[in-house]
Amino acid sequence: MTLGQKLKVLLKEKNMTQEELAEQIDVSRQAVGKWANDKGIPEVGKLIQISNLFGVSLDYLLKEDSRDIAGAESGYYVSGEMLEGYLSYRKQNRKRIIGGISLLMLANIFDGSGAGSARSVIEGLYWIVTLAGVALLIWQCFQNGKYWEIKKEKLIFDDKVYAAFKARREQQRKKYALMMIAGVVLLVMGSEMDSFLVHNTVFRISGIEPGTLEWITDTAGLAFVMWSAMSAMVESVVVKNAEGLKKSGHGRFRWIYWAVPVTVLAVVIGAVSHIWSPMAPVIVLFCALLVAVCKLLLENQGDKS
Repeated sequence: MTLGQKLKVLLKEKNMTQEELAEQIDVSRQAVGKWANDKGIPEVGKLIQISNLFGVSLDYLLKEDSRDIAGAESGYYVSGEMLEGYLSYRKQNRKRIIGGISLLMLANIFDGSGAGSARSVIEGLYWIVTLAGVALLIWQCFQNGKYWEIKKEKLIFDDKVYAAFKARREQQRKKYALMMIAGVVLLVMGSEMDSFLVHNTVFRISGIEPGTLEWITDTAGLAFVMWSAMSAMVESVVVKNAEGLKKSGHGRFRWIYWAVPVTVLAVVIGAVSHIWSPMAPVIVLFCALLVAVCKLLLENQGDKS
């Protein structure tokens, strides 16, 4: 085993996190992460501290061999700090993607309305909002690919770090489910809700047009659906790579990975060109996902019986 693999085993046996080891030997958490992933070697003084802390010899730490010891694991070691950085990075990506698409949809509020001098002002607003949405999406395209190891490698966590992540994930899944339901309701029932609100005196006096409300509800509904789906997918990648989940059903449901970006593209095309309703691709995707979930539930029920 390499020094990094041995360090991972020792950390797990002591139930110690990477951050705690860094504090014990007075180094940065990034340094310990590099050692654990065999991207660097500690200096002699730090090796002595590590050997004393874990009760092992320097010869054991430095000598590479192929012998396995109990609890040995191979994989990419992820600290709590790195996990939080990955989740924060993916959250920023979601904000740019959903923000750009939302701006492209909301720009239609200013499309073809007003008269005279007001029309030119409104048309200017249309192009400002549209270009802002395009700029956000282009900005996202030029983001550097970070944390690719978390998406591709088998992951190893400290028990306390992973337990905290799993507990938080369970809480988040309930929130994502509520957001998904709210988004679908807004997309499916948005036009009926808009018709009801337009007949309200307050909205009528304010001069709010039915089309304006419809674009707002459609945008909010799509944003809720995309945010919940993308967030759940990011967390599922971590769990899959940490627990080595079987990929038997991965081929069957591979279409989900390309269905989401295709749906987003179809929504943008519909919003900009008016060839079809922006809601139509989302409803189609939702129906397909519903069918897939029903199949999985039926298969699981069959396995239990």
